[in-house]
Amino acid sequence: MNAGKLRERLKFQIPAGETNENGFPITEPTHYKTVWGGLKTLRGNRFYAAAQNNMENNREFTIRYQKSLDENERPNNLTVVWNKKEHEIVSIENDDGLNVSMTVVVRSLA
Repeated sequence: MNAGKLRERLKFQIPAGETNENGFPITEPTHYKTVWGGLKTLRGNRFYAAAQNNMENNREFTIRYQKSLDENERPNNLTVVWNKKEHEIVSIENDDGLNVSMTVVVRSLA
């Protein structure tokens, strides 16, 4: 993984309206984790496949492996703030199961 390509700042947040670990309601978004990622631009066949599946508003990022973002570890309903816009998480995958990098796919909420 080339660390120089990780130029995008992704902020993972627990949205308002959820409850914390003590059962109290969360009234404003709570910071969960901040990571650096590389944006993968859709090109060629992937671009046309995304257009057919109505996925043109999705963004795909590569980040370093984070145990706290694994499926069993992370809280439900996390959102991602990128470029001052809130995005919902479509998927977070551990690339090849090697615990080196992860692919995060997000969709714009606005």
